[in-house]
Amino acid sequence: MIDDLSADAGEDDAPDWSARSYEVFNPDRTVGVACGRDGAVIGLHISDEACDNGDTWLAAEIVKLARLAHVKSRVGLRAEMEHKGTKPYAIDFFELPTQDSYRALERAEYGETTEPGR
Repeated sequence: MIDDLSADAGEDDAPDWSARSYEVFNPDRTVGVACGRDGAVIGLHISDEACDNGDTWLAAEIVKLARLAHVKSRVGLRAEMEHKGTKPYAIDFFELPTQDSYRALERAEYGETTEPGR
């Protein structure tokens, strides 16, 4: 699942927001996608086992994970804005997802018993 990106940490505990990346893997960890802070895909992990499932399955899995990783990066942007003291109405204006809404999206894609973000 998603890392805890809450804004409760002090200024000294602030991550290097510009260097953050957001990774999501499928439940069997054969395919993974990483997005940067801006939501753009910056990396792919494709195991040999994933290639055995065929191109159609692999393409669909990459697209699904890229969408999840993009949303996860937007959760990170929300955490960054909260940490920096941005007013809640400004964050809401950008319709940035919460950790809970991200987790619900993961569950919708992979079910209740999996943890694709890890």
